[in-house]
Amino acid sequence: MPTCGVPRIGTGIPLVGRKDELTTLRAALDSAVSGQANAVLLGGDAGVGKSRLLAELVTISRSAGATVFTGRCLDVDEAGLPYLPFVEALGRLTESQRAVAAKWPVLRRLMPGLTPAEPVESTMEQLRLFDAVGGLLSELAEQQPALIAIEDLHWADASTRDLVLFLVSRLYKQRILFVGTYRVDDLHRRHPMRPMLGELSRLAGVDILELKPFDKVDAVAFVQALADGALPSETVSKIAERSEGNAFFCEELTAAYGDSAGVPSGLAELLLARVERLSANGRKVVRAASVASQTATHASLAAVSGLDDDVLEESLRQAVQLHVLVAADGGYTFRHALLREAVYGDLLPGERVRLHAAYAGVVTSQALLAYHSFRSHDLPGALAASVRAAEQAGKMGALGEKLRHVEQALELWNVVPQPEESGTTELALVKMAAMAAHATGEIDRAVDYARSAVALADELGDPEPQAYTRTQLALALLPLEDRTQDIQSIVEQAWDLVRDRPASVARARTLALHAREWVWLWDVDVDLAEMEGFAKLAIADARQVGEPAIEVDAMATLAVFAEWAGDVEDSIKLGLAASDRAAAIGAYDVELRARKNTSVVLWTHNRREEALRLMESISRRSAEVGLTWGLTGIDARMELVCMRYAICDWAGALAAGDDIAGASTVARCRVLAPTLWVLAAMGDFDRIDKLAAKLAQGTDDPLSHQIASIGLAEAAIWRGDPRAAVDHVHTMFGHMATLTRPSVTDTMMATAIGLWALSDIAAEARVRRDTAAVEAAVIEGETLADNATELVPQTSVGRKYSEENHAETAAFTARVAAELSRLRGQDDMRLWEAACSSTFGSEYWKANAGWRWASALLAAGDRDKAAEQALSAYSSAVSLGAAPLRDALTVLARRGRITLPGTTAEPTTFLTPRELAVLELVASGLTNKQVGDQLYISQKTASVHLSRVMAKLGATNRTEVVSIAYDRGLLSR
Repeated sequence: MPTCGVPRIGTGIPLVGRKDELTTLRAALDSAVSGQANAVLLGGDAGVGKSRLLAELVTISRSAGATVFTGRCLDVDEAGLPYLPFVEALGRLTESQRAVAAKWPVLRRLMPGLTPAEPVESTMEQLRLFDAVGGLLSELAEQQPALIAIEDLHWADASTRDLVLFLVSRLYKQRILFVGTYRVDDLHRRHPMRPMLGELSRLAGVDILELKPFDKVDAVAFVQALADGALPSETVSKIAERSEGNAFFCEELTAAYGDSAGVPSGLAELLLARVERLSANGRKVVRAASVASQTATHASLAAVSGLDDDVLEESLRQAVQLHVLVAADGGYTFRHALLREAVYGDLLPGERVRLHAAYAGVVTSQALLAYHSFRSHDLPGALAASVRAAEQAGKMGALGEKLRHVEQALELWNVVPQPEESGTTELALVKMAAMAAHATGEIDRAVDYARSAVALADELGDPEPQAYTRTQLALALLPLEDRTQDIQSIVEQAWDLVRDRPASVARARTLALHAREWVWLWDVDVDLAEMEGFAKLAIADARQVGEPAIEVDAMATLAVFAEWAGDVEDSIKLGLAASDRAAAIGAYDVELRARKNTSVVLWTHNRREEALRLMESISRRSAEVGLTWGLTGIDARMELVCMRYAICDWAGALAAGDDIAGASTVARCRVLAPTLWVLAAMGDFDRIDKLAAKLAQGTDDPLSHQIASIGLAEAAIWRGDPRAAVDHVHTMFGHMATLTRPSVTDTMMATAIGLWALSDIAAEARVRRDTAAVEAAVIEGETLADNATELVPQTSVGRKYSEENHAETAAFTARVAAELSRLRGQDDMRLWEAACSSTFGSEYWKANAGWRWASALLAAGDRDKAAEQALSAYSSAVSLGAAPLRDALTVLARRGRITLPGTTAEPTTFLTPRELAVLELVASGLTNKQVGDQLYISQKTASVHLSRVMAKLGATNRTEVVSIAYDRGLLSR
C-alpha cells in the first residue's frame, strides 16, 4: 500500500463543497458591507468543518477590504476565562485602532495587562463595558466593514455569552457581520447556550446555519484532495463512507490508511492513532498540553513535562509536523478539540491529578488556579483561588463569571477545614453572590441569596449587617412587581434595627432606601415630610461615613420631593447639583437619573427649551459614559421623540426616532413607538403600517406597544375606522395594566382618542336613528373613562401633583370631558372652549380641539365664531403638514359655507328643491315608495331624483349619500 508520509489536512487544500453555505455567508457579508448589519450562527457536529468554512469567510472578507476580529472560546471545564474571545480580538488591535479604543477607558478591562483595580458590582458598570465594545466595533466599522468571528461558542463563559447577546441584539445599520460557531452535538437540554440561541434566533437579521456532513460525492472529493493521489480510488471511497461525511474523521482516516500500522476500529483509537506515531517524549508533551485546556506556553509545558529545552523543542516540532499541535498566539494548542478530548480522556487518573497539580503551580489566572486546584483535589487551594477569581472577574466586569466563582466557593465552604483562611467569610460570599446575581439579571437567585444573607446576619446578631442585608433583599425584590408589601416590611425592619444607632454605611443606605418608598408604594399616599426627613438624614449619615454614592442618591430623591412640595426652583437646583456631584464621583446612573428628573420638572412647568436641551444632554452624556442604551439613555431618547412631537417639531421627532444605531430590539422599539404619533398626525399611513408591523414582530415589550397603540388609534380614526381606533385603545389599556407606574398623561391621551372615536360612532348611529347603537357607544365610552381612572394611582402624592400641575395631563383631561359631552349628544360649548384653552403648547392638539369646537358652534348656529375657530385650526394644520386634520377642516368648511384660504365655499343651490326634499325624506329613513307617497310623485320618479342627488354628491348608496349631505351641511342633524 502506498503511504502518504505526513498527510495533508483540510486547511492545506482548497475548500471542498459547501457551496450553499458559502453563498449564505457571502450574502451576509455583502449585506454588512452595504450597511445592514447581520449575524450568522454556524452550528454543526464536532469535526464537520465549521472552522474551515469560517477560515474561508475570513479570507474572503479580508480580500473585500473588511477588518477581521477573531477569537476563540476554550474548553476549561466551566472554569471560565472571562471574555476570552474578545480579549483575544482586542489584543490584536493596531495602533490606530487602539487610539480609537482609547475613547472608552472602560475597555482597559479587556486589554491585556491594563485591567484597572476598581471592582465592578453593578449591571450599570457591565453595561458600560458592553456599550464600549459595541461602540468601538461600530466606529471601526465606519472606517472599514468588520467581520467578528468567534469560534466554539458552546464553551463560552457566561459573561461572553451576555456580551455576544448584547452585541448581536444591537446590530442595525452598522457595517458589521457577526459569525459564531458552535457544536450542535454538545448542546444538551440544560446547556447554557440553549437560552442564548433561543433569544438570538428571534432577532431580525440573525440566521441559524447548520453545517451538515459532506454528502458522498463531496466526501470522496475531500479525501482525494487529502490523499493527493497516494491512495487508490477503492480506499478513498471506503474512507469517505466510513467517515460519514465528517471532515475531521476524513483527515484522520486518510492518515491512518496511509500508515502501515493499520486502521483503528473505534473513534478514540482513531484519534489517538496520530498521537501514537509520536516519540515517547512527544506523547508526554501532548498529554501535558491536553491538561492545559487553553493555549499552552513553552514555559508552562517545560515546567509541567519536566523535559529539557532541547528535548521539549524537538518533541513540539514533531507534534506540529504530524498535525497534532499547532503553534498559535505564542504557544501551542491542539489542531482540533476532539483530539485534545481524546488525549485527555486517555490519561490515567493519577497522571491527570499530577498534571493538574503541576499546572496549579504555574498558572497566573486565578480562575485557572481554582480549576486546576479542584481537579488536583486541593480543595483549600480551590476555595482561596475561587474567592480571588471572583474578585478578578468583578474587576473585568465579568459579573456572570464572578457569580459562578462565588458559587463554587460556597460549595467548597462546608467541606474545607478552616475556610476562613481563604480571606473571607460565608456572609461576605453570600452577599457577593446576591449582588452578582442581581447585576446579571438573575432575580430569583438574587432574592434567594439575599434571604440567605439575612439569615446568616441574624445568626450573628449584629444590627449593622442585619440592616444591610435587608436593604439588599429589598433591592433584589424591587423588580418583582407583586412584592411591594414585602419590600415595605423589609425596609421597615432594616430601619428598626439601625434607627437608634450612630451613622454607618448600613444606616445611610437604609435611610436612602426608605426615602424612596413611593417607588414601590406608587398607589399609596405617603407622608412627604417623613420621606424628606429620611432623605436628609441619609445625606448627613453618608457624608459622615464617607459614602458619596449614597449621598447623591438621596439628593436626587430630595429633588423629586421639592417639586411635589411646589418648590420648583429648589427642585431644579437640587437635581442639577445631584447630577454634578454624581458625575464627579463616577456614579453615572444617579447622574443620568437626576438629569432626566430635572428635565421632566422643567417640561412640566412649561420651560420647554430648557427641558429639551437637558434631555438632549442626557442622550450625549449617556454615550460619553458608556451607557448609551442603559435604561435612562433609552428613556431620554424616547422622551426626545415625545417632546419634539408635542412642540410640533415633527421632522426633529422623526430624526430622533431614527437615532437608534446600536440599540437593542426593545430599545429600538421604545424609541420608534412614539414616532407613530407623528405619522398619524401627518397622515403617513403607509409608513405607519410598515413600522407597526416591525414593532409587532420586534418585541413583546408592553411599554412599546402601549405607546404605539396611541398612534395606531388616531390613525384608525383618520382612516375612517373608529371601531378599530377604540380597539387599539382597549389594547393599550391592557398593556398599561401590566406596568407598575403607568403614565397618567398617556392614559388621558389614549382616553381622549378613544372617546373621540366613540363619539364619531355615536354620531353616525344618530344619523341612522339607531338608538341602540348610540346607547352602546355611550356606555362603552363612560366605561372607558372609568377604566382610565382605575389604571393610574389615586392617592399618591406624586399623582396628585401630576394631575394638578402637568399641563399635558390637564389638556387631555379637558379633551376627555369635551368628548364625553359630544358622545352624550350635548356638545357643551364651554367644555370645548376649555379643551382649546387647556393646551400644553401643542399647536396640533389645539387645532384638533378647535376643529371640534367649530363643528359644535356650527351645529349651534354660531357661524361667525365657528369660522374663526376653523380658520385658525386650518392655518395650523396646513403649516404643520397635518393632512388629515386639514382635510377634515375642509369638509367642515364646506358644510358650514366657510371660505378657507385656497378653497371655495360649497354652493347651496346645486341641488334642486325637489332633490333636497327627496334627500330629507330618505335621511328620515323612508323608502322610495314612501317618499313618492309623501311628495305625491311615483316611486320611479323618487328613485330618479335620488340617483341624481347621489351622482352630484359622489355617493354610491343611500347611507353614504345621507352621510355626505350631513357632512356638507345640506341636512341639519
